Amino acid sequence: MAKLGSEKKPIIVHVQSEERAKYVAETSAAHGWHYIIGFEFDKPEDISDLEKALKRSEPIRSEKIGRNDPCPCGSGKKYKKCCEK
Repeated sequence: MAKLGSEKKPIIVHVQSEERAKYVAETSAAHGWHYIIGFEFDKPEDISDLEKALKRSEPIRSEKIGRNDPCPCGSGKKYKKCCEK
């Protein structure tokens, strides 16, 4: 299956203004994504493909747990004496 933003599966959006089209084009170009922009003045805007691609490109952040912090499992013990092992 082709990745969203690739040549085989471009990001497809429908916008109502030049400003919004410019935003989509600049954002897509900055990430190296292929895109198709359609202007539909009488229908609601749809930029869901762009939003999906942006979410996918965000790095996953994990919260670091200190050894002496309370354990996230809820036991009440310090992390080092509970789930760290």
